[in-house]
Amino acid sequence: RPGKLSPREAQVLAEVAAGRTNREIAERLYITPRTVGTHVEHILAKLDLPNRAAAAARAAALGIGPSA
Repeated sequence: RPGKLSPREAQVLAEVAAGRTNREIAERLYITPRTVGTHVEHILAKLDLPNRAAAAARAAALGIGPSA
């Protein structure tokens, strides 16, 4: 459920769904790559997912898409 995610985690998930790397996401969101990694870890744990690919698929299923 997307309601489990913080607003920032939802933003990061949308960027993951767009296929961006942690470094690319960090540059777009003005945070460090390490912070992005932490958000990704939290997303995977909260949604009980094994990896980024599964997170991207879940994002698509939830209608969470990449920002322009």
